[in-house]
Amino acid sequence: MPVSTPQPNDADGPFTQVDDEQYNNLVELEGQKVVHAAIWEDALADALAGLPGVNDGPAGVDIDLYLKDGVYFELYGVFCYPTLDQDPILDRAALESQLAALIATGLWLEEIAVDEDEALVLVLAQNHRPRLYVQVGAWLLDEWEELPDGAAS
Repeated sequence: MPVSTPQPNDADGPFTQVDDEQYNNLVELEGQKVVHAAIWEDALADALAGLPGVNDGPAGVDIDLYLKDGVYFELYGVFCYPTLDQDPILDRAALESQLAALIATGLWLEEIAVDEDEALVLVLAQNHRPRLYVQVGAWLLDEWEELPDGAAS
């Protein structure tokens, strides 16, 4: 499975844009089943709020998204849209409930996309019908051997 490796100028930080090589690796994950999602209690954006140069707009949530074949995304500054025409789900509890329900009934990573700023967008679907468009502020990709406590595969 492809795992993102930091670039020399990005030694310790998450990725904020998708380059061609990363995109080619990420599309190999399309079609994988989502087996677990965990929304972080405290988002990175919450910790940065109020610092100089930090946007005062709505802060996205941080999500760990686990795929069946042992890869997971660490997603930062995430906004989840039910459709391309709707506003993002900003209520953390509502998003957590919706993600849990979708995963319980079968949710797949349908498509890897990139927005106009070259940021990562994940299209999560059921029966090839998009259910969530996940706009990602920053991301890392890693492998997992065991799901977090309380998670069912």
